[in-house]
Amino acid sequence: MEQRIDRFRAGLLTGGLLLLLVLAGPAQAVVVDRLYQAVVPVDDTGPGARDEAFRQALRQVLLRLTGDPADVRELVPADDGGSTPERALDGDAARFIDAFSYRRNEEKLELHATLSAPAVGQMLAERGVAVWGASRPRILVWFAVDDRGDRELIHRENTLPPFLEEPMQPLDREAIAAERGPWKEPLWAESQRRGLPLALPFHDDRDRSEVSLSEIWGLFQRPIQQASRRYPHDLMATVRVNRAGGGWRARWQLWRGDDRVADGVVREDERAMVVRQLVDAWADRLADRYAVAPPKGQDLRSSHMVVTNVGSLESYAGVRRSLAGLEPIRSVQVETVQQHHLTLELAFNGDLRVLRDYIGLDERLVLMGGPPDGAIPADPEDGALRLYYRWDGERGSGMLPGRGEAQEIVPLDSGEDAGASGATLQ
Repeated sequence: MEQRIDRFRAGLLTGGLLLLLVLAGPAQAVVVDRLYQAVVPVDDTGPGARDEAFRQALRQVLLRLTGDPADVRELVPADDGGSTPERALDGDAARFIDAFSYRRNEEKLELHATLSAPAVGQMLAERGVAVWGASRPRILVWFAVDDRGDRELIHRENTLPPFLEEPMQPLDREAIAAERGPWKEPLWAESQRRGLPLALPFHDDRDRSEVSLSEIWGLFQRPIQQASRRYPHDLMATVRVNRAGGGWRARWQLWRGDDRVADGVVREDERAMVVRQLVDAWADRLADRYAVAPPKGQDLRSSHMVVTNVGSLESYAGVRRSLAGLEPIRSVQVETVQQHHLTLELAFNGDLRVLRDYIGLDERLVLMGGPPDGAIPADPEDGALRLYYRWDGERGSGMLPGRGEAQEIVPLDSGEDAGASGATLQ
């Protein structure tokens, strides 16, 4: 075993790293796929309608990537004859389109477009716009509705085999198509629009033994949190919706562990607009936390990262893969491998808080002791910034298939419908 690890250490320092990345286990956060795809209703296939559809497609993609509607309005302003913002795009949006096609969705004609990630990324970097990466926190949503005394929890059907210990799937197109409902469809549509991974509980016997519908309706955090332990998630949202006059009123809270990070109230006439306001409030807040601005000029910050409990090929690959896909990180270099300690040099954008927030999306990387910001000045002779973590590969080892894999943010296909502000963050 020692000889195998010695050869492993030597191999790391001489550079044979690509194969190891495929050995890594799943991460806690969801890697959101298809951020650069858009669907736009069109009246016809003429050039005028196509050009406007390209602009709408660009707006859809920019909203997912920036998480900031104000940035989107500034970059692609409405063609209303008003003044042009300084950062507005020059020329038409066609140069950002890699491919497009027209499809029929029942009686409606739609333009399906795929945008160029390099072209969009370069444009955002040139304008100094912060970007929210594809690794995003999964939100478990406890969504209770009271419709004139008829109270229910919006939940997923328990269709997985009974031998699975943690029955849970994120919202996805196939399941929503099979479980149509006036609240599920808007939840799915809005998760796609904002690129926000949402999941619903099953509310089966196991859930009901730990939390009652009355407790969910009362937004009692402790029993809801207890029932949530079986489901992989980074954040938990509790929502209760009831009739208010001719419309709806929704009270919501957003939790990270024991900390309530935001709450608010939404009032709208239509179900779809209630859900849109909820998801917008969550996505806006998370984008503000996770979006990373491009470096000014070529300046990047650097930090040394020490990871303990790394004693195998699998654990090394897990660390590398976890870090390599994070939006703030531009490079990961191996410095030393000693015993079960791995020292890396990270080059990253933004501040340390954002970097730590991204690393924290993977529960297998456990922040070790030190000052509150997690930064430990190491050797006095170099004064370098160091972050100390412990690799816990056993965390999440019982995950379901799909946890940590790419969750597709998918446009509506032909024959599918999706349901079509007043939130306050604290």
